Amino acid sequence: EKKMEKSCFLLVLVATSLFVAGAYGASYSVVAKRLSNEPVITSQTHGASVFTYNYNPAFLPLWVNGHYRSALMVRCQNKTASGIGPSELSLTVNGLVPPHFAFTAITNSSIKFHSQMPWEDYGTEDPRIVYNPQNSMYYMLYSAVETKKNPHGNLICRLALATTKTPQHASSWVRHGPIFPDKDGFQWSKSGATIVRDHPPHYLIYGDSSYLPGIQLATSPNLLNYSTLPGIFIHTRSNSFDSSLVESGPPPLTLADGNYLFVYNSAKPHPGVPNKLQYNAGWVILDGKDPSRILQRSDEPLLSPELPWEIGTAPYLGLTPQVVFVEGMERFPGQDHNRFVIYYGAADSVVGVAEVNVQIHH
Repeated sequence: EKKMEKSCFLLVLVATSLFVAGAYGASYSVVAKRLSNEPVITSQTHGASVFTYNYNPAFLPLWVNGHYRSALMVRCQNKTASGIGPSELSLTVNGLVPPHFAFTAITNSSIKFHSQMPWEDYGTEDPRIVYNPQNSMYYMLYSAVETKKNPHGNLICRLALATTKTPQHASSWVRHGPIFPDKDGFQWSKSGATIVRDHPPHYLIYGDSSYLPGIQLATSPNLLNYSTLPGIFIHTRSNSFDSSLVESGPPPLTLADGNYLFVYNSAKPHPGVPNKLQYNAGWVILDGKDPSRILQRSDEPLLSPELPWEIGTAPYLGLTPQVVFVEGMERFPGQDHNRFVIYYGAADSVVGVAEVNVQIHH
């Protein structure tokens, strides 16, 4: 087992916010602080992973021998002579307590989820996981990518669902298939973050604004079947850090006042890199009683690529330069309900970690 302990506090990013009247007249300030000046998971650390690229991790709580542990389901890919191989999902466990990190080595036996069905033959990508304590079930939404092309000439991507009570056992995962029906034989849906409520409806925030100018919202009576609500939930914004794309982040978590913090991913034009985009993280505050209502949205990015391994500068890996992309979030240990840890992919190559603090102003 290869362990890495990173606890270098490096940079504070203060996200200023565009005020929208919130519950009880509150406004919110959100601050991100990197917890390491190096990746916490990278194949460039000897013995850390047998895969070339390890990124876009989903957080999941795990109980190991009766002890709570922070675990990640990591998207892994290999660089081969013919290109980049398909994505598989590997489980790794932090043997320490945040803000310290020592993740178990990612080996071939760490793979807990991979392509098995025709509609995901190109890969299983970008997971988000929620745990429902009412039935001890894990619900994983992931991008099921098919080699078949849609009429636009692009790969077909479907937001799909899998469940288990024992995520560490690969054979226990039950596939429920794509959660939305195809239209004209294909669809493009991905990046789903679920809000599990004590009582239905549950909510799903999903999408990446590839074909619509924003993220959509759906509801579910049972966390298995979903109906999309009309309209756009979170729009792209011109002349902003999220002008080119908005995409769902990790499942929202409640704050001390009962409202939700939702971290989302975004992109803006950035010349000089192959895809001409820079990916940043933003945030919104959602009404705890009605998650379809946005109380406040950031007007500056919460986190942007600034370190060499986020930019993809040699000698670091850089599958996709200029990327920070958040898919995992957990509460920071302790009693502060406004403090979180986020896990993010950097340059589509490695995993970084940051602390997020929320201040509520009345």
